[in-house]
Amino acid sequence: MAVAGPRRMMWAVEMAVIVMGLMAMASPTMQLSMKNPLRGAIQKINDIKLPVYAIIVTASSSEKAFNESGIFNCNSSVVYKGRTFFRGTIYGHQFVFVNSPTRPVINVAITMEILAAEFNLLGIIYFGSAGALNDSLSIGNVAVPNLIGSTGLWTWQPINAPKEGLLKFGEFNYPEKGENWLGSVQYDRSTVYINGTFKERFWIRVTPEWQKIAEEICEVDSVQVVHGLRISSADTYVNNEAYKNFLYNTFKTSVVDKSSVAVALGAYTNGKKFILFSGVSNYANGSDVKNSTLANANAVKVLDRFIQLLLWPVPASYDD
Repeated sequence: MAVAGPRRMMWAVEMAVIVMGLMAMASPTMQLSMKNPLRGAIQKINDIKLPVYAIIVTASSSEKAFNESGIFNCNSSVVYKGRTFFRGTIYGHQFVFVNSPTRPVINVAITMEILAAEFNLLGIIYFGSAGALNDSLSIGNVAVPNLIGSTGLWTWQPINAPKEGLLKFGEFNYPEKGENWLGSVQYDRSTVYINGTFKERFWIRVTPEWQKIAEEICEVDSVQVVHGLRISSADTYVNNEAYKNFLYNTFKTSVVDKSSVAVALGAYTNGKKFILFSGVSNYANGSDVKNSTLANANAVKVLDRFIQLLLWPVPASYDD
């Protein structure tokens, strides 16, 4: 039966009051979910705000190696701002895992900020593949760098500038060195947020406490682990022998990747411990020799051993 004009208005008002009352009675999480479903979802997955360690990767081959290792027992996941965050346990302790987009590398920094904002982080572990700049490294070795140099911040100097940059293009003329209209490149420092203030740094140091724990690992299942190295990181894929040699000779960096500097800056900005595990997948020299599958599988083995030492005295054989 239709409701007359005044009665219809009164009925509508009463229904509005009931709905508003129900919303007021709803839990904060439910209210948040109604306002922003994605934000509500990540709030729900993290309602308890348990402390967690974060593991971040930037390639499908890294995620595949991590999944195949079987060390992570996933119990929930949520998609937030295009990224899937997996919540679970390793040796009975809480972890969150995410594979971040990386082109451009600012995407990794965004992922780091989401992790820091939405989870109660104990620290961040990054692993992936990297190119070898040091000829003493072989494909399948795992480097645990202690210093990260951001080699993608350039001031491009004109030819015959009063102060030339470190990278002088004329020195790479072929067949003879000479002048080059590209001039030179000066490498700039990163602005790092440390203990509440910004500081200019070229080298960014991995958390010494975690580095010391990792130094206990020399070999895992015949995988050689190399410590105390420097890594060059920039939003450029290096596959050129001349530039490879330049980086090694100029900065004494032994490995190169694209994402570790973004992880480091994100960790420092949020005051979180962090460490890197870089599996050598190629020689960064233009050759076709490459094995990302082996590099990531070996990096996971070293990561696994590090987690065991980090969580000590939890026995290595502990089963969730």
